[in-house]
Amino acid sequence: MSDRSLGVLIILVSLILMGGYFIWAFGPSLGLPWISEALSEWAIKLPVILAVYAVLVIILWIGYTMATTPPPIPIERPLEIEKEEKGSEKTP
Repeated sequence: MSDRSLGVLIILVSLILMGGYFIWAFGPSLGLPWISEALSEWAIKLPVILAVYAVLVIILWIGYTMATTPPPIPIERPLEIEKEEKGSEKTP
């Protein structure tokens, strides 16, 4: 599949989803009997819940990374090792 055809496919899927979401959110206002008020209310609640959960998952991931990452080696120690290595090279 070429980049151009993939781009067109993404555009078409996005437009279909946008139309579906509009009908889902405003179906009762448009007079569509098969979409109830309660179902239409979830069109607002669900994206808000997903957005909040996405932010919380990112915060959780940052906390997990901070909790499981070992502390960095102090900067003095690598310099001391380099001095020792250089000193041993000079003395045969």
